[in-house]
Amino acid sequence: MKVKLSKIQERLPEFEIIHFQDVDITGVSYDSRTIEKGDIFFPLEGENFNGHDFIPQAFNNGAVATLCDSAHLTEYVDRKEPIIVVDSIEEGLEKIVNVIFSDITAPRVAITGSTGKTTTREMLVKILESKGKVLNSDRNYNTLWGNAKVLSEYDDHDYIVLEFAMDRKGEIGWQSRAIEPDLGAILNIGFVHAENVGGIRNVYETKKDLADYLHRSGKPLVLNADDNWLKKIEAQYTYQLLTYGHEGKDFRLINSDVSLEGTEFTFVHEGEEYTGFIKAYGKDLAYNALAAIALADLLGVDVKDSVKALKEYTAFEGRFEIKELNEYVTLVNDAYNANPTSMRMSIETFDDIFDERDYDRVLILGDMKELGKVTQEQHRLLGELVKRKKFSKVYYVGDYYKDFGLGEKLINWYQAEVIVERIKRNVRKKTAILLKASHSVGLYNIEK
Repeated sequence: MKVKLSKIQERLPEFEIIHFQDVDITGVSYDSRTIEKGDIFFPLEGENFNGHDFIPQAFNNGAVATLCDSAHLTEYVDRKEPIIVVDSIEEGLEKIVNVIFSDITAPRVAITGSTGKTTTREMLVKILESKGKVLNSDRNYNTLWGNAKVLSEYDDHDYIVLEFAMDRKGEIGWQSRAIEPDLGAILNIGFVHAENVGGIRNVYETKKDLADYLHRSGKPLVLNADDNWLKKIEAQYTYQLLTYGHEGKDFRLINSDVSLEGTEFTFVHEGEEYTGFIKAYGKDLAYNALAAIALADLLGVDVKDSVKALKEYTAFEGRFEIKELNEYVTLVNDAYNANPTSMRMSIETFDDIFDERDYDRVLILGDMKELGKVTQEQHRLLGELVKRKKFSKVYYVGDYYKDFGLGEKLINWYQAEVIVERIKRNVRKKTAILLKASHSVGLYNIEK
């Protein structure tokens, strides 16, 4: 990318630029430590830091311009470099990102939802790479400033695929206004981040902001028709809408089965039945696959080509990753993160693949974070799910052991690691171990 500062001055006259020089902006950054020559610096503010404190370091490291809110301007008014004065960094970031990337012509896809964003993005990228050059993040960027960093790497790509995440109300709308996606998908509404936004209804309202933006702009939307919250959007959306799932009108899911080979799913589109296969594990992955196929369809990719491309998809590290520790012991690392939906899916997939008649089956689970008021209830329901299955041994790491209500309590992931090592050394019969918890619990470190 290369944008003249005069373009921002012309498009956003409401922002004063002191010490104006018509510099070339060639990148964006919010971290003064990793500034590259030509970057514009966004001094973000958090609970424990204020990016304004690092404006001098940003300039010293090569930034050619910075934002600065009016409250901090007196500290830097005597500098010689260009400073864009804004009322708030958030407003400035939204408007300036919009201007900087306004000339990009490749279609921008936005994917949001409580679970499955990264999986769906990766599946869509795998499909689109069979047709052209795709810009997306391999570093799991999903905030506005992260996606701005992704967009700064645009170089005549044919497609752009982004995740829109949230940890507070209004964040999806903020990203939508700044980035202006050309099409998007909402995968599901769950309890992830409910603690931060005040409940699942606010999760829905925040995710719905993507649909509202696309509807106002007359752009297409893809929805999971089996999600009860998303049915509300389906009933109101009057522009181009594709739905998927067992109740999907455009991509109707018939069946999904999982085995040690991967996941096979069958669906109907425009009266024709298709069978797809992915080298990843989980019946619910069929939903992610159909979302990716629907988005690709909107981008002009034939459904048959999408199904073929997905046969080459493999899940990344930490997502139901199956590892043979020795001839007897199999470890399943699904501890990248956890929420009620992914926890259920993981346990049921483990139960399906590793039959009790063939394996001793060991669960090592841990807390699900950021669930807000429903935390205790969701951990209780998790315990009830596990009780209905016939697992040989259950261990639990975390603060919600009493709510979970069964198994042996472990203090931390180090103790879990000792248990895995003991099983690996001593067991002489087929045994499968599942690791599943939120990232902060640390189970993902075991046998890394």
